[in-house]
Amino acid sequence: MGHSPPHGRPMLRLPHSPALAILLLAGTALAAPGMPEPPPVGADAGLLALDAQARAGDAQAQLDLADVYGDIPLDRPTDVARASAWYRLAAAAPDADIRRRACAALGMLEAGGMGWPENVTAALPWYRCAAELGDTQSQFNLGLLYDEGVDVPADAAQAKAWYRRAAEGGLVLALERLGALAERAQDRAAAARLYGEAAAKGDVAAAQALARLKRGGPSPQVVGIGLAAQSQDPATVKPPPKPVPGQPHTPPAAVGADGLRLIQQRLRDLGYLHGPVDGRLGARTANAILAYEAAHPAVWDETAPPPDGWPSRDLLARLARR
Repeated sequence: MGHSPPHGRPMLRLPHSPALAILLLAGTALAAPGMPEPPPVGADAGLLALDAQARAGDAQAQLDLADVYGDIPLDRPTDVARASAWYRLAAAAPDADIRRRACAALGMLEAGGMGWPENVTAALPWYRCAAELGDTQSQFNLGLLYDEGVDVPADAAQAKAWYRRAAEGGLVLALERLGALAERAQDRAAAARLYGEAAAKGDVAAAQALARLKRGGPSPQVVGIGLAAQSQDPATVKPPPKPVPGQPHTPPAAVGADGLRLIQQRLRDLGYLHGPVDGRLGARTANAILAYEAAHPAVWDETAPPPDGWPSRDLLARLARR
């Protein structure tokens, strides 16, 4: 792999598992921590039982406990420190699927999910670990980071390779980004083919890009920040609305649990949500909604509210049309 050992340390004989090799090569960035702190005072019996299973070495319980700490309802604070510690233990589990999910969650956490401070450099090895284990969302995220040059040098070849793997795994959004890469490289034929593939699978933005390409419109810009960014037709990019004095700030009517599950499933299909479809509004779902709204805003006017991460009926209707 081209890695030399530090002076005074023996060369490690790496195992055959690609993911475990990545964990070892990454060094302290991926090192498993000691046992996490005990549950907070007043924890309910269910949480205490899950904690006991996790401390006994049950990797699935460690992953489930991390999810509980990282995606609790928004009326209570998220305990991201405990979530991170349990995810790190689960990332060393023998089961490849548990490792994949834990690595992917840690990548999302370090990239600014769950309210954790954004640290894309720390997210990269976790995303790569999950991507090598076949996690399509992490493959897409790596492609996006290399595409935009977010805390890493922009690298079109790496972006294309990771987008391609995500697309082969069924992530339609990756096809759209591959089309944008081809268009920026002046390969209009490849761009049209990729946009067409994505459009045939229901990607409305790709269909719009294909129509723009056919009429000779300008190439897309990448707008947004980090992992929330999407390619958009420059003609559709509008400034955020100006605040209106006296505009009410109460949130619009939310959907019920069934409607929220539909929103979560659609966000998963579109590559925004990496979490369960359970009808619960936790931090992960709210972040996914916010990222989608930031990338695909409703038509801006003077009274339109900014993206807020709220599962409104209007959001459900917009997602149902995609």
